[in-house]
Amino acid sequence: MSVITTYVRLRPDELAELRGLLVESPAEALEYADDLRMDDRGMDSGKAWDGLRHLLAKLAPPVDVISGGEPLTAGAWSADAPRLLTAEQVTAAAHFLSGTPFTSLARHYDPAELTLANVYPEAIWDEDWALEYLEDSYGNLVALFQAAAAGNEPIILWKS
Repeated sequence: MSVITTYVRLRPDELAELRGLLVESPAEALEYADDLRMDDRGMDSGKAWDGLRHLLAKLAPPVDVISGGEPLTAGAWSADAPRLLTAEQVTAAAHFLSGTPFTSLARHYDPAELTLANVYPEAIWDEDWALEYLEDSYGNLVALFQAAAAGNEPIILWKS
């Protein structure tokens, strides 16, 4: 089983609906959030999330866009409790991400270091395509945060 991080931009009514579903039926909440993601309101990072976490940490971002935010449940929803980044956190993250080209992250890319640090998924960092894989996911992440910031929207994220 692989672990991915999923992100969804939320309008105020969607956040209220999601909060209600999290109390009533976590499974329905997951379906609801996933439907929003499929409606171009979100994305998933594939397995790139931990590599991005490792590289972003080298740059001291103002917001942890990989596993930050306020937990919305006790964790019964998935491998990780869904977390909410507020609209203010999203805006701060969007400014940072927009001003940080992937080349800034790539300068810190060291396959041996990623492997030694047990960065998930451990078996890919020596592959020729691994850096491009991270770059593609980073580009999607930047675009998502820019769109959410433009709409003054929070983002929910979770690992599954």
